[in-house]
Amino acid sequence: MSVRETKEIFFTYVFVWIAVTLAISTYGKGQESNKIILQNADIFSGNRLSTGEDVRELEGHVRFKQGNVRVWCDKATQFINRNEVELIGNVRVVRDTVTLTAKHGRYFGNLHKADCDGTVKLKTPNVTLYADYGTYYTEAKKAFFHNKVRIVDSTTTIFSDQLTYYENERKSIAISNVKIVNESDHVRMFGDYLEHFDSTRYSKMTEHPRLMQIDTTEKGEIDTLAVKSLVMESYDDSTKRLIATDSVVMVRGGLAARSGVVKYFRADDKLNMFQTPIVWYDENQVTGDSIFLMLRNNKLETASIKNRAFVLSQSDSMFKNRYNQLTGRAITMKFKENKLQETYVERNAISLYFLFDEKTPNGVNRTSGDFIRMKFNNGKPHTIQVSKGIEGTFYPENLVKKDEMKYNLDGFQLHSNRPSLQTVFPKLSGL
Repeated sequence: MSVRETKEIFFTYVFVWIAVTLAISTYGKGQESNKIILQNADIFSGNRLSTGEDVRELEGHVRFKQGNVRVWCDKATQFINRNEVELIGNVRVVRDTVTLTAKHGRYFGNLHKADCDGTVKLKTPNVTLYADYGTYYTEAKKAFFHNKVRIVDSTTTIFSDQLTYYENERKSIAISNVKIVNESDHVRMFGDYLEHFDSTRYSKMTEHPRLMQIDTTEKGEIDTLAVKSLVMESYDDSTKRLIATDSVVMVRGGLAARSGVVKYFRADDKLNMFQTPIVWYDENQVTGDSIFLMLRNNKLETASIKNRAFVLSQSDSMFKNRYNQLTGRAITMKFKENKLQETYVERNAISLYFLFDEKTPNGVNRTSGDFIRMKFNNGKPHTIQVSKGIEGTFYPENLVKKDEMKYNLDGFQLHSNRPSLQTVFPKLSGL
């Protein structure tokens, strides 16, 4: 072997030795930093189990650390080989600005997690979680709590059977028997699956969502809004709006509705309805492509119906097939003290009103024009004004009584599926 070959082999061995030494050193440091280190205990005892595992029994002002995690408790059992500690009494686990407390727990050093039970509480800079049982992952910055879970942020409290909180995203996923409460506007949302972002105050319920808002009128009467749908989103930002989507049912006092989409602006008390909306208000049924409701002091103030607008109401309860009707491209209805005061029909306006002489039926009157304005007294038509392209026809009683439904306007459809509060909340107790 030449001198050159000998040198090459020598330097190769040296290089390998250095590389292995560095690897072992780095691995050792990594392993060491992963170890749970005992910092204090008033009483200390150790033994080796028959399995060969080394165990420490610790008592009094017990304190551990692992990296940036600090752990305190009254008593502990440290399993050296497993890198685990069982914690008993006044358990406290701290990572930076996050603190986990409980009566009992177990800290897993290799997994960087703490399992706790007994009045578990996790406090972060943004939310506080409570439950009977909780797991906190110190490196992943994630918490999983279950059994009587409650999470509180600046505006909202969420109750559920299970909840996962993602610290970095400030996101909660709550499952089963979920209730989200906003005390500032008396809103309660219920369901079985919720995603909530406390940073943006956005919530989305996608399993059996229902909402209840309980308020009080000026007269001290209880006013309840109840909504259910297949998907429900709540924005508690400057818009303070609720969006209910798919098979929406809504009830509020004498007002009830069904729709594909409802947008409720809580601060303005405004309801926008789309996708085949139907609104019932006292004796009135309202339909159209879209319906916009404005309320004031918990009372309906205006209703605006756009495109294929149709309003009907029973003319007299003694004559179940006689319905007063209005239709047009757009209809605006104005209310005062829950009573219809005025109706304005725009473009292709047609009205159909059954007449009575006292309580005796006296035919039906059909009127059409470009615009119709009607004023009401005690909810009944009082005056009517028709402008442009006016046409009017009176049908006497002797013709009408033979077939009352024959005179209904095009688009007439009576909907019998008016919801009630029990439709949304069959069992009202415990809410």
